Amino acid sequence: MKNLCFQLWIFGILLPIGTVLAAAGTDCPSSADPNNASFRTVEKILSQMHQTAQTIQTLRADLTYLFVQDPELLDSKTLRRGTLFYTKGTGSSRSRLRLSFDTLQQDEEPPQPRPEHYLFDGVWLTKIDWALETIDRYQKAPADKPVGVFEFISHNFPMVGFTDPRDLENEFEITASPAPEDPNQPQHLALKVRNTSRYKEDYTQMEVWIDRKNWLPIRLTAVSVQGDFYDLKWNNLRINETIADTVFQIETPPNFRQNTHPLEQKSN
Repeated sequence: MKNLCFQLWIFGILLPIGTVLAAAGTDCPSSADPNNASFRTVEKILSQMHQTAQTIQTLRADLTYLFVQDPELLDSKTLRRGTLFYTKGTGSSRSRLRLSFDTLQQDEEPPQPRPEHYLFDGVWLTKIDWALETIDRYQKAPADKPVGVFEFISHNFPMVGFTDPRDLENEFEITASPAPEDPNQPQHLALKVRNTSRYKEDYTQMEVWIDRKNWLPIRLTAVSVQGDFYDLKWNNLRINETIADTVFQIETPPNFRQNTHPLEQKSN
């Protein structure tokens, strides 16, 4: 389930939500000082990303997702390519996400067709695996109380852009590399998980590269506490173009096995 959560995190990352603000804390007072130049740089970068995120109504992007299991020992690599779709909810309509992987490449083998889809509508998370011929539906909220896409993702991974960076200021130490002289080169941020962070059981560090022309991320890497390495890149970003409702409706063969997992009831 953790890898599934990470793939949901990809949704968020593609909508500029993969970095967090450095924060006050006894272990890193210099970066937390609002009068510190480095802190002000990070604050400005995140503010610009947040402003961009607020303008996004729809988004489509091509992506590559590399997962390296235990690079120092196993060094097993899995590369997936696919497409992401997002529409922002308005009024009574819910925001929706679709992440569709088309191919899978193991280590040095040639890529193979391996369709796999993830959809989230505020209540149900659906995974469709063509190879296994299965459809798994996980209820994540009551039907009458849908959750926002980014609220849901934030339980598994820190978000910025669609959330106030200050809400995450106690989770990470963050540093910004000097801005390259060439404006076509991306801005780089490095993040270190604090030992008091709610993400400390999952990740140790992250890095993000941001396109300075539009302040959207173009690459993000993360290292898990197990030492696994994640590398996400995306391109061909198309913002605020019309996305048909049918994009979020995937027809499946009748022989696919369906598994439904209702919302777990919290005990009093």
